[in-house]
Amino acid sequence: MLTFAAEGNGQGKLEINGQTAPVTYELVVAREEDDSRQVRIRLNAPRDWLLNQGFKGEATLVRANGDRIPVRREGGLDVSDALSVTLEGYDDTRSDASDVDEAYPELKH
Repeated sequence: MLTFAAEGNGQGKLEINGQTAPVTYELVVAREEDDSRQVRIRLNAPRDWLLNQGFKGEATLVRANGDRIPVRREGGLDVSDALSVTLEGYDDTRSDASDVDEAYPELKH
């Protein structure tokens, strides 16, 4: 079972096919039963910008420190969708709280 551990937000760039746009993102850290951590990254992007860049379900969040995190949307995207589209990604490569805190200084406990 996952339990809430921390949250925060930051600013970065959303990249698709070499094109970028500024974006704000949210972070939520969950603690697993084995005490490992999973970071969920969530952001909203303009539908029309995504379509103009040829969005095919996946983009890359480039954080201020240069880290690149894949973010996705399940299903297709077309002009009938909402103007603001939610994309999500996960980072489960950090094994403990100190690793997560070091990698994501924007977190608030």
